[in-house]
Amino acid sequence: MRQAWVIAKREVRGLVSSPGGWLVLGTFWFVAGLLLVSLLFRFRDGTIALAQSGQLRTGESGLHVNDWVIRPLLYNLGTVLVLFVPLLTMRSFAEERRSGNLELLLSQPVRGADLVLGKFFGSMLGLALCLSVLVVHFAVLAAVTRPDWGATWVGLGGLLLLGLLFNAVGLWVSVLTRSQIEAGVLSLGALLLLVIGPGANAEGPNWTQSILGSFAILPRFEDFTRGLLDLGHVAFFGGVILILLAAALRSVDLVRWQG
Repeated sequence: MRQAWVIAKREVRGLVSSPGGWLVLGTFWFVAGLLLVSLLFRFRDGTIALAQSGQLRTGESGLHVNDWVIRPLLYNLGTVLVLFVPLLTMRSFAEERRSGNLELLLSQPVRGADLVLGKFFGSMLGLALCLSVLVVHFAVLAAVTRPDWGATWVGLGGLLLLGLLFNAVGLWVSVLTRSQIEAGVLSLGALLLLVIGPGANAEGPNWTQSILGSFAILPRFEDFTRGLLDLGHVAFFGGVILILLAAALRSVDLVRWQG
């Protein structure tokens, strides 16, 4: 595990020391800021409209910042991660394979599990840097509104689980390629298929809808944004992440075997 954290710190250092890494982080923060501002204006306009009509209510049964701002913010950021996570993971293994460093690493006394976990922890810390802008967002909301913090933290936890699942997909794809661009494009395609695919058979037979619906990612994530902590959803995300990391480990072992 110590070697895994050494690799993770190396990954984060590579992210924050490169202009490309800061470009990804800055773009994500900018997009998140635009989303927050647009939702705050929407919340303000809705409040004014209801006040003018005499129908304004506050509290659990009325207008609430979680429903108008926090929930759509987290959900929209979840879909935005489909575009940004491939940018965080595309170089993790693909660049190592292209430069020959992966074969060099595998020739050292480094276990494949430590290498995969190190890359995963590194991408996890990169994801945390992207989402750190939410600390500022929540501080602003706390200063001007009264959010339901319990539901907010559940939604944030769901966003982290979704991002970690996307990271695991990106890492596995990156092991299979030697080009950063190829890894990024394939990861994006895999994530789009994972997100959109289960809903593509909406007009099909009931049994196929049921099977595909059980693999649907966004409906499970949406429950988190509503403040619903479903342990079944947590187990689903955790299980899929472990399966993807196991697949990445097997792929690394195959690269080691091929030399």
